[in-house]
Amino acid sequence: MRIQQKSITFIRCGLAKQDRQNHRNSKIVVPAFTDNKKLDPVTCLLQYIERTKKFRSSLDKDQQGKLFLSTCEPHKPVTSQTISKWIVQVIKLAYPNSSLKYIKAHSTRAIGPSWALYKGASINSILEAADWSSESTYGKFYLRDLSVNVLDNL
Repeated sequence: MRIQQKSITFIRCGLAKQDRQNHRNSKIVVPAFTDNKKLDPVTCLLQYIERTKKFRSSLDKDQQGKLFLSTCEPHKPVTSQTISKWIVQVIKLAYPNSSLKYIKAHSTRAIGPSWALYKGASINSILEAADWSSESTYGKFYLRDLSVNVLDNL
């Protein structure tokens, strides 16, 4: 993780699901949101790291590079399944009156891009942000999973 003034860059270790030969998107950049510090992911991440510093010192060397820790003792790094559950819980809390209450962890990859397209984002910016190589991948595997009725509630 590299912390800059206007962003945080994460350098991924290993391969992501969409990585293939001759294509590896090894960086994830999280830009600062300067309009509102309470919504700024850079500020939140820095505060989280500071607040969990005491737990990190007791971790094994191979665990110290993990970002998210369990909220329960012994505060070890969480699994990807736990992070998936957290994301689903936050989405359900944010939209309690929508049909998103039936959301599953796998469907989260479709929600953001579909919402962005519905709200007027360009298809090129969506493909770049999601690291998809073609519009057909997005349309075939992700866009079809959401209806306009769901998106109207966001």
